Amino acid sequence: MADELKNFSCTYQFEGRPIGITVAARSWEEVSARLRAIGMTAVVVGEQVTEVEAGIFGECLGRAAKAAQAFRRGRT
Repeated sequence: MADELKNFSCTYQFEGRPIGITVAARSWEEVSARLRAIGMTAVVVGEQVTEVEAGIFGECLGRAAKAAQAFRRGRT
C-alpha cells in the first residue's frame, strides 16, 4: 500500500560524531524531503520525561548503550 509509512534509519553529524534517528515516510524521496523540513523548521517543544517499556530487548539495548558510554568515557 503506497500510503503506508515505513521507518527509515538516518544519520547526521553533530560535533564530529554521527547521530542516528528514525524518520517515518512512504519513500526515499519523502524521507529526504522530511529531513530537509526538519533542518529548516524544527523547534524544541520540550524535554522527554518518560520512556515506553520495550521489554527484555529494550533493557538489553539500554544496558549495552550505558556500557558503551562508560567505555568511551574511560578512553578519553
